[in-house]
Amino acid sequence: MSTETGTETRDLTMSSGTEAAAMKQRVVAIAVDGSENAKYAFQYYVQEIRKENDKVFLIHSVEFNSILHTTRWDSSPFTIDMDTIGSLMKQEDQKTRQKMKQFETLLKESGIDGTVKSVHAEQTGEAICKAIGEINASLVVMGTRGVGKIRRTFMGSVSDYVVHHSHVPVLICRK
Repeated sequence: MSTETGTETRDLTMSSGTEAAAMKQRVVAIAVDGSENAKYAFQYYVQEIRKENDKVFLIHSVEFNSILHTTRWDSSPFTIDMDTIGSLMKQEDQKTRQKMKQFETLLKESGIDGTVKSVHAEQTGEAICKAIGEINASLVVMGTRGVGKIRRTFMGSVSDYVVHHSHVPVLICRK
């Protein structure tokens, strides 16, 4: 069906709108950290909700917090050994690069068009939310450790943070 108004012709069939919607690429952010829960969330995405034209970003948050709170400091709490900090940063960088390669392999083996994105922040939840905005994600998929209410109250929960601060839907996959 078409209609003419003056010299303009417009197609009013539903198929053209449906095709345009089908062609739109959905951007999916999947939070990964190498844990079994994150692997489960990835597999759930692949098996249950993946669409053929999805663009997937595996989001990995690098926390340098642990380096700053390590026990490998000199005897005085006021002494900062730059060699130790440099060594710890180098070790963390190597671990991160190794994880990134594993995540890239996971995408390739699953036949998914995707990118591995490493983000840095003091808090993992903040880093994930920042990445969601940077990639303009339309959906977030992540696992959860299932910590209890008391521990979550004192330590916080990454999934809880993302659910409450994300501006897009978040799918939490619990094993």
